[in-house]
Amino acid sequence: MPESFISYFSQEMVDEIISKCRVLVESRPNDPVCYRNLGHAYFKKGAYREAKEAYAKVVGLDARDTATYLAIGRCCELLHEFEAALEAFDCALTEKPDWPDTYFWKAKIFFAKGELEDAASFVKIALERNPAFKDALYLQAQIFEASGDLAEAITCLKQIIALPAALKRSKNPFPYDIDILFDDALLLKEAIRQMESVLRAEPGYADLHFKLGMAYRKMGRKEEALASFKKALQINPNMHLARHYYWHWGEDGEPKE
Repeated sequence: MPESFISYFSQEMVDEIISKCRVLVESRPNDPVCYRNLGHAYFKKGAYREAKEAYAKVVGLDARDTATYLAIGRCCELLHEFEAALEAFDCALTEKPDWPDTYFWKAKIFFAKGELEDAASFVKIALERNPAFKDALYLQAQIFEASGDLAEAITCLKQIIALPAALKRSKNPFPYDIDILFDDALLLKEAIRQMESVLRAEPGYADLHFKLGMAYRKMGRKEEALASFKKALQINPNMHLARHYYWHWGEDGEPKE
């Protein structure tokens, strides 16, 4: 089940985001959020070594940021630096030992190294914590197949088929803070154009409707912004940010939890 890391946005747009993130990093060198956004942007670009370096800055400032350890591990995996990936995943396990994702990623690394026994051990733990973890079931099927146990591999694949259809997940095309673009009118217009284009073909992503609403909001296009927030809430009623900006048009900043 390969993942696609291709952004909805043009390559030029991603490069511009990287440039703006670098400016923010220079002006706020002790803010882990800036480095995290820079890492996300590099990851979207496929610049995994640069992304890893940015993520390392995040954990240097916040050693308990479990998700960023996972991101570092992902970069190392894609760079085929398997031992470094395992070290990053071990750091994540230290902080959050109950996360099934970390066990899954460790299993993937061991599988890539051809160490099937360790891979089977870790994927089993991931599935104990989340029996509906489709990617882990698929990896378990691959491990069984590589071990020559085709019957068990088929059983895993049947389990995947039998699972209920999941809610449509966002492709998260723009995981960095979208307001990075808002100080540049031309970039803002281009972002709106690209988001509108994507939503015409793929209308089912709540986060993209929300981000489009925020872009409309910046331009003062109230009716279009409210319509986008409403669409986001129809798809995902739990999107609290969309609800906040729908009902509090004149307020700046995110709602307090």
